[in-house]
Amino acid sequence: MQIGAQYRRVVSGNVTETAEVLTITTDSLQIPHVRFMVRNNLPEGSCAREQRTLSAESFTRLFSERVAS
Repeated sequence: MQIGAQYRRVVSGNVTETAEVLTITTDSLQIPHVRFMVRNNLPEGSCAREQRTLSAESFTRLFSERVAS
């Protein structure tokens, strides 16, 4: 996983989330976290964006499909 890389997952039905890694940091307990911008592509064609943070382990489990750049 690296900054700028994009990953995708299907949430439910036809909703797809694409996450772009913004930063990778380590907290005070030495647990790595990923801050990322997620874009939800909805079936009706609209798109929602928001910034999120997850532990690196959770991020890798949820967003396992890397998007080719």
